[in-house]
Amino acid sequence: MDNTKDLASTCWTCKPLEKYVELTQSFTNDLSTTLYEPMLMLFASLAGLWVVVSAIKLPLRLTDKWKVIQDFVFITITGLLLGSQANALISYVYSSALAIMGGSSAAVFSIAGDGQASTGKTGLVALAANGELAVVKVFQAAETIAKAGALYEIQNYVYAIVLVVPYFLLVVAYSAQVVVAIFRATMVGVFAPFLFMAFAFGWGRDMAKAGVKTLLASILVLFACTAALALTIYGVKGLPIEPTDLVGDKLNDFASLGNPDFLVILFLGWAGTALIAEGTAIANSIAQTALTNTAAGIMTAGATASAMLGMKKSGQVASALGGPALDIAKTQTSSLVDKFKNINKPGGGA
Repeated sequence: MDNTKDLASTCWTCKPLEKYVELTQSFTNDLSTTLYEPMLMLFASLAGLWVVVSAIKLPLRLTDKWKVIQDFVFITITGLLLGSQANALISYVYSSALAIMGGSSAAVFSIAGDGQASTGKTGLVALAANGELAVVKVFQAAETIAKAGALYEIQNYVYAIVLVVPYFLLVVAYSAQVVVAIFRATMVGVFAPFLFMAFAFGWGRDMAKAGVKTLLASILVLFACTAALALTIYGVKGLPIEPTDLVGDKLNDFASLGNPDFLVILFLGWAGTALIAEGTAIANSIAQTALTNTAAGIMTAGATASAMLGMKKSGQVASALGGPALDIAKTQTSSLVDKFKNINKPGGGA
Protein backbone atom coordinates (compact mmCIF):
# COMPACT_ATOMS: atom_id res chain seq x y z
CA MET A 1 0.00 0.00 0.00
CA ASP A 2 1.29 3.47 -0.89
CA ASN A 3 1.21 5.47 2.35
CA THR A 4 2.05 8.70 0.54
CA LYS A 5 -1.00 8.25 -1.63
CA ASP A 6 -3.10 7.56 1.47
CA LEU A 7 -1.98 10.82 3.08
CA ALA A 8 -3.00 12.77 0.00
CA SER A 9 -6.31 11.02 -0.61
CA THR A 10 -7.67 10.32 2.88
CA CYS A 11 -9.66 12.94 4.76
CA TRP A 12 -9.47 12.02 8.44
CA THR A 13 -11.91 14.66 9.67
CA CYS A 14 -14.50 14.48 6.87
CA LYS A 15 -16.50 11.51 8.16
CA PRO A 16 -16.94 12.92 11.69
CA LEU A 17 -17.87 16.32 10.28
CA GLU A 18 -20.34 14.84 7.80
CA LYS A 19 -21.97 12.90 10.64
CA TYR A 20 -22.05 16.03 12.80
CA VAL A 21 -23.70 18.04 10.01
CA GLU A 22 -26.30 15.28 9.58
CA LEU A 23 -27.02 15.28 13.31
CA THR A 24 -27.39 19.06 13.50
CA GLN A 25 -29.61 19.07 10.39
CA SER A 26 -31.85 16.37 11.90
CA PHE A 27 -31.89 18.26 15.20
CA THR A 28 -32.96 21.53 13.59
CA ASN A 29 -35.69 19.77 11.57
CA ASP A 30 -37.13 18.11 14.66
CA LEU A 31 -36.86 21.31 16.66
CA SER A 32 -38.66 23.26 13.93
CA THR A 33 -41.59 20.88 14.10
CA THR A 34 -41.68 21.01 17.90
CA LEU A 35 -41.46 24.79 18.28
CA TYR A 36 -43.78 25.86 15.46
CA GLU A 37 -47.14 25.83 17.28
CA PRO A 38 -45.81 27.15 20.64
CA MET A 39 -44.07 30.02 18.82
CA LEU A 40 -47.26 31.02 17.00
CA MET A 41 -49.23 30.89 20.25
CA LEU A 42 -46.62 33.02 22.02
CA PHE A 43 -46.57 35.52 19.16
CA ALA A 44 -50.36 35.75 19.11
CA SER A 45 -50.39 36.30 22.88
CA LEU A 46 -47.79 39.08 22.68
CA ALA A 47 -49.61 40.68 19.75
CA GLY A 48 -52.86 40.66 21.72
CA LEU A 49 -51.08 42.18 24.70
CA TRP A 50 -49.66 44.88 22.43
CA VAL A 51 -53.17 45.74 21.19
CA VAL A 52 -54.42 46.13 24.77
CA VAL A 53 -51.43 48.23 25.90
CA SER A 54 -51.59 50.44 22.79
CA ALA A 55 -55.34 50.95 23.27
CA ILE A 56 -54.66 52.18 26.81
CA LYS A 57 -51.62 54.34 26.00
CA LEU A 58 -53.08 56.07 22.94
CA PRO A 59 -55.95 57.94 24.71
CA LEU A 60 -53.58 58.85 27.55
CA ARG A 61 -51.18 60.29 24.97
CA LEU A 62 -48.36 58.05 26.18
CA THR A 63 -47.78 57.16 22.53
CA ASP A 64 -48.83 58.52 19.14
CA LYS A 65 -50.67 57.01 16.21
CA TRP A 66 -47.57 56.93 14.01
CA LYS A 67 -45.75 54.82 16.57
CA VAL A 68 -48.74 52.49 16.74
CA ILE A 69 -48.88 52.26 12.93
CA GLN A 70 -45.14 51.52 12.80
CA ASP A 71 -45.43 48.74 15.37
CA PHE A 72 -48.50 47.36 13.57
CA VAL A 73 -46.51 47.11 10.32
CA PHE A 74 -43.66 45.23 12.05
CA ILE A 75 -46.12 42.87 13.79
CA THR A 76 -47.99 42.20 10.54
CA ILE A 77 -44.79 41.44 8.60
CA THR A 78 -43.52 39.14 11.38
CA GLY A 79 -46.85 37.35 11.59
CA LEU A 80 -46.90 36.72 7.85
CA LEU A 81 -43.29 35.52 7.94
CA LEU A 82 -43.80 33.13 10.85
CA GLY A 83 -47.03 31.83 9.36
CA SER A 84 -45.80 31.37 5.79
CA GLN A 85 -42.49 29.71 6.69
CA ALA A 86 -44.33 27.26 8.93
CA ASN A 87 -41.87 24.84 10.54
CA ALA A 88 -39.12 25.42 7.94
CA LEU A 89 -37.86 28.68 9.44
CA ILE A 90 -35.17 27.14 11.67
CA SER A 91 -33.95 24.81 8.91
CA TYR A 92 -33.90 27.66 6.41
CA VAL A 93 -31.80 29.92 8.64
CA TYR A 94 -29.47 27.02 9.53
CA SER A 95 -28.87 25.92 5.93
CA SER A 96 -28.46 29.52 4.75
CA ALA A 97 -25.89 30.22 7.47
CA LEU A 98 -23.88 27.12 6.53
CA ALA A 99 -24.01 28.02 2.84
CA ILE A 100 -22.76 31.57 3.48
CA MET A 101 -19.98 30.37 5.81
CA GLY A 102 -18.84 27.66 3.43
CA GLY A 103 -19.04 29.79 0.29
CA SER A 104 -17.21 32.83 1.62
CA SER A 105 -14.45 30.83 3.31
CA ALA A 106 -13.94 28.42 0.40
CA ALA A 107 -13.09 31.35 -1.87
CA VAL A 108 -9.97 31.97 0.21
CA PHE A 109 -8.54 28.56 -0.67
CA SER A 110 -8.54 29.45 -4.36
CA ILE A 111 -5.75 31.90 -3.54
CA ALA A 112 -3.61 29.51 -1.52
CA GLY A 113 -3.87 26.44 -3.73
CA ASP A 114 -5.76 24.50 -6.35
CA GLY A 115 -6.94 21.61 -4.17
CA GLN A 116 -10.47 22.91 -3.64
CA ALA A 117 -12.08 21.09 -6.55
CA SER A 118 -10.30 17.77 -5.92
CA THR A 119 -11.69 16.96 -2.46
CA GLY A 120 -15.11 15.90 -3.67
CA LYS A 121 -16.72 17.51 -0.62
CA THR A 122 -19.10 20.43 -0.30
CA GLY A 123 -19.94 23.10 2.26
CA LEU A 124 -18.06 23.28 5.55
CA VAL A 125 -16.87 19.68 5.21
CA ALA A 126 -15.01 20.78 2.08
CA LEU A 127 -13.17 23.38 4.15
CA ALA A 128 -11.84 20.72 6.52
CA ALA A 129 -10.91 18.52 3.55
CA ASN A 130 -9.06 21.40 1.94
CA GLY A 131 -7.30 22.11 5.23
CA GLU A 132 -5.92 18.58 5.34
CA LEU A 133 -5.06 18.50 1.65
CA ALA A 134 -3.21 21.79 1.93
CA VAL A 135 -0.66 20.49 4.47
CA VAL A 136 -0.24 17.00 3.05
CA LYS A 137 3.16 17.82 1.53
CA VAL A 138 4.51 18.75 4.96
CA PHE A 139 3.25 15.45 6.39
CA GLN A 140 4.74 13.55 3.46
CA ALA A 141 8.09 15.30 3.97
CA ALA A 142 8.02 14.41 7.68
CA GLU A 143 7.17 10.81 6.81
CA THR A 144 10.14 10.65 4.42
CA ILE A 145 12.46 12.09 7.07
CA ALA A 146 11.19 9.61 9.68
CA LYS A 147 11.77 6.68 7.31
CA ALA A 148 15.41 7.78 7.03
CA GLY A 149 15.81 7.52 10.79
CA ALA A 150 17.69 4.74 12.52
CA LEU A 151 18.91 3.84 15.97
CA TYR A 152 21.98 6.10 15.69
CA GLU A 153 20.28 8.63 13.41
CA ILE A 154 17.46 9.35 15.78
CA GLN A 155 17.74 13.05 14.97
CA ASN A 156 15.66 12.31 11.88
CA TYR A 157 12.82 11.17 14.11
CA VAL A 158 13.17 14.38 16.11
CA TYR A 159 13.09 16.52 12.95
CA ALA A 160 10.04 14.63 11.69
CA ILE A 161 8.14 15.16 14.95
CA VAL A 162 9.13 18.82 15.14
CA LEU A 163 7.92 19.30 11.56
CA VAL A 164 4.61 17.48 12.06
CA VAL A 165 3.50 18.97 15.40
CA PRO A 166 2.68 22.56 14.31
CA TYR A 167 0.83 21.42 11.18
CA PHE A 168 -1.01 18.70 13.08
CA LEU A 169 -2.17 21.37 15.54
CA LEU A 170 -2.99 23.67 12.63
CA VAL A 171 -5.30 21.09 11.02
CA VAL A 172 -6.89 20.18 14.37
CA ALA A 173 -7.41 23.84 15.33
CA TYR A 174 -8.97 24.64 11.96
CA SER A 175 -11.22 21.57 12.02
CA ALA A 176 -12.29 22.58 15.53
CA GLN A 177 -13.23 26.03 14.22
CA VAL A 178 -15.32 24.39 11.49
CA VAL A 179 -17.16 22.31 14.11
CA VAL A 180 -17.75 25.41 16.23
CA ALA A 181 -19.02 27.28 13.14
CA ILE A 182 -21.56 24.50 12.52
CA PHE A 183 -22.68 24.71 16.14
CA ARG A 184 -23.02 28.50 15.96
CA ALA A 185 -25.10 28.22 12.80
CA THR A 186 -27.27 25.65 14.58
CA MET A 187 -27.81 27.93 17.58
CA VAL A 188 -28.63 30.94 15.41
CA GLY A 189 -31.16 28.77 13.56
CA VAL A 190 -32.63 27.56 16.86
CA PHE A 191 -33.06 31.13 18.10
CA ALA A 192 -34.33 32.40 14.73
CA PRO A 193 -38.07 32.16 15.58
CA PHE A 194 -37.51 34.01 18.86
CA LEU A 195 -35.46 36.68 17.08
CA PHE A 196 -38.06 37.13 14.34
CA MET A 197 -40.77 37.39 16.96
CA ALA A 198 -38.76 39.84 19.06
CA PHE A 199 -38.16 42.05 16.02
CA ALA A 200 -41.90 42.70 15.81
CA PHE A 201 -41.88 44.59 19.10
CA GLY A 202 -39.86 47.64 20.05
CA TRP A 203 -38.44 46.03 23.19
CA GLY A 204 -37.00 43.10 21.21
CA ARG A 205 -35.47 44.77 18.16
CA ASP A 206 -32.08 45.22 19.82
CA MET A 207 -32.14 41.50 20.62
CA ALA A 208 -32.81 40.67 16.98
CA LYS A 209 -30.01 42.98 15.86
CA ALA A 210 -27.63 41.26 18.30
CA GLY A 211 -28.57 37.90 16.76
CA VAL A 212 -27.76 39.15 13.28
CA LYS A 213 -24.43 40.54 14.52
CA THR A 214 -23.62 37.19 16.13
CA LEU A 215 -24.28 35.38 12.85
CA LEU A 216 -22.10 37.91 11.03
CA ALA A 217 -19.31 37.45 13.60
CA SER A 218 -19.52 33.66 13.21
CA ILE A 219 -19.07 34.02 9.45
CA LEU A 220 -16.15 36.40 9.96
CA VAL A 221 -14.47 34.07 12.46
CA LEU A 222 -14.44 31.16 10.03
CA PHE A 223 -13.39 33.45 7.20
CA ALA A 224 -10.47 34.81 9.27
CA CYS A 225 -9.41 31.29 10.33
CA THR A 226 -9.50 30.14 6.72
CA ALA A 227 -7.44 33.16 5.71
CA ALA A 228 -4.85 32.31 8.40
CA LEU A 229 -4.60 28.73 7.12
CA ALA A 230 -4.49 29.88 3.50
CA LEU A 231 -1.71 32.35 4.29
CA THR A 232 0.34 29.56 5.87
CA ILE A 233 -0.17 27.25 2.90
CA TYR A 234 0.57 30.06 0.47
CA GLY A 235 3.94 30.52 2.20
CA VAL A 236 4.72 26.80 2.25
CA LYS A 237 3.93 26.49 -1.47
CA GLY A 238 6.63 29.03 -2.23
CA LEU A 239 9.32 26.90 -0.57
CA PRO A 240 11.23 24.08 -2.28
CA ILE A 241 9.66 21.15 -0.40
CA GLU A 242 9.09 18.09 -2.57
CA PRO A 243 8.85 14.86 -0.54
CA THR A 244 9.86 12.62 -3.46
CA ASP A 245 13.16 14.51 -3.82
CA LEU A 246 14.17 14.11 -0.16
CA VAL A 247 16.79 11.38 -0.52
CA GLY A 248 20.42 11.15 0.44
CA ASP A 249 22.18 14.49 0.77
CA LYS A 250 19.05 16.43 -0.17
CA LEU A 251 17.27 14.97 2.84
CA ASN A 252 20.17 15.76 5.15
CA ASP A 253 20.39 19.30 3.80
CA PHE A 254 16.65 19.88 4.22
CA ALA A 255 16.28 18.36 7.73
CA SER A 256 18.91 20.59 9.26
CA LEU A 257 18.94 23.45 11.73
CA GLY A 258 21.10 25.34 9.28
CA ASN A 259 18.44 25.20 6.56
CA PRO A 260 16.39 28.43 6.59
CA ASP A 261 13.60 26.79 4.57
CA PHE A 262 13.11 24.19 7.31
CA LEU A 263 12.90 26.93 9.95
CA VAL A 264 10.50 28.99 7.83
CA ILE A 265 8.17 25.99 7.47
CA LEU A 266 8.17 25.56 11.25
CA PHE A 267 7.53 29.27 11.75
CA LEU A 268 4.62 29.29 9.30
CA GLY A 269 3.04 26.28 11.01
CA TRP A 270 3.12 27.82 14.48
CA ALA A 271 2.12 31.24 13.13
CA GLY A 272 -0.91 29.74 11.38
CA THR A 273 -2.08 28.06 14.59
CA ALA A 274 -1.70 31.30 16.54
CA LEU A 275 -3.42 33.43 13.89
CA ILE A 276 -6.43 31.10 13.82
CA ALA A 277 -7.04 32.07 17.45
CA GLU A 278 -6.56 35.74 16.55
CA GLY A 279 -9.34 35.49 13.95
CA THR A 280 -11.99 35.38 16.69
CA ALA A 281 -10.69 38.59 18.25
CA ILE A 282 -10.76 40.37 14.88
CA ALA A 283 -14.34 39.24 14.20
CA ASN A 284 -15.43 40.40 17.67
CA SER A 285 -13.82 43.78 17.08
CA ILE A 286 -15.62 44.24 13.76
CA ALA A 287 -19.07 42.93 14.76
CA GLN A 288 -18.96 44.13 18.39
CA THR A 289 -19.73 40.66 19.73
CA ALA A 290 -18.19 38.47 22.43
CA LEU A 291 -17.46 35.12 20.75
CA THR A 292 -14.68 33.07 22.31
CA ASN A 293 -12.25 30.30 21.36
CA THR A 294 -13.14 28.19 24.41
CA ALA A 295 -14.85 25.35 22.54
CA ALA A 296 -12.21 25.19 19.78
CA GLY A 297 -9.47 25.36 22.43
CA ILE A 298 -10.93 22.42 24.36
CA MET A 299 -11.10 20.28 21.21
CA THR A 300 -7.56 21.23 20.20
CA ALA A 301 -6.26 20.52 23.70
CA GLY A 302 -7.97 17.13 23.69
CA ALA A 303 -6.37 16.16 20.38
CA THR A 304 -2.99 17.43 21.61
CA ALA A 305 -3.28 15.44 24.83
CA SER A 306 -4.04 12.29 22.85
CA ALA A 307 -1.00 12.91 20.64
CA MET A 308 1.21 13.56 23.68
CA LEU A 309 0.06 10.28 25.22
CA GLY A 310 1.11 8.49 22.04
CA MET A 311 4.49 10.23 22.11
CA LYS A 312 4.94 9.27 25.76
CA LYS A 313 4.33 5.63 24.98
CA SER A 314 6.76 5.89 22.06
CA GLY A 315 9.31 7.40 24.42
CA GLN A 316 8.95 4.42 26.74
CA VAL A 317 9.70 2.14 23.80
CA ALA A 318 12.68 4.31 22.87
CA SER A 319 14.01 3.98 26.43
CA ALA A 320 14.33 0.27 25.88
CA LEU A 321 16.61 0.90 22.90
CA GLY A 322 19.42 2.15 25.12
CA GLY A 323 21.00 5.34 26.40
CA PRO A 324 23.02 6.47 23.34
CA ALA A 325 19.93 6.97 21.19
CA LEU A 326 18.25 9.05 23.89
CA ASP A 327 21.38 11.16 24.36
CA ILE A 328 21.38 12.00 20.65
CA ALA A 329 17.67 12.92 20.77
CA LYS A 330 18.18 15.18 23.78
CA THR A 331 21.14 16.91 22.10
CA GLN A 332 19.21 17.55 18.90
CA THR A 333 16.11 18.78 20.72
CA SER A 334 18.15 21.09 22.96
CA SER A 335 19.94 22.50 19.93
CA LEU A 336 16.62 23.17 18.17
CA VAL A 337 15.15 24.94 21.22
CA ASP A 338 18.27 27.07 21.58
CA LYS A 339 18.05 27.89 17.88
CA PHE A 340 14.60 29.43 18.28
CA LYS A 341 15.41 31.15 21.56
CA ASN A 342 18.27 33.08 19.98
CA ILE A 343 17.00 33.47 16.44
CA ASN A 344 16.22 37.17 16.89
CA LYS A 345 19.48 38.02 18.65
CA PRO A 346 22.54 39.36 16.82
CA GLY A 347 24.33 36.35 15.46
CA GLY A 348 21.57 34.07 16.74
CA GLY A 349 20.14 31.24 14.66
CA ALA A 350 23.48 30.74 12.91
